[in-house]
Amino acid sequence: MKLSKEWWRTVRYAIKEERRTVRLISILVTAGVIVAMLIAATNGVSVTIG
Repeated sequence: MKLSKEWWRTVRYAIKEERRTVRLISILVTAGVIVAMLIAATNGVSVTIG
């Protein structure tokens, strides 16, 4: 039973870490898109989305 509890705790911790990583990546991607749009706007390039 103790082994099972430890394993479950490890799994939950890994899931939590993964969620944090996914959130970090999504924030970086969003920031990258915003920067790219700003660069495009300053260069006078028309950006079409969709």
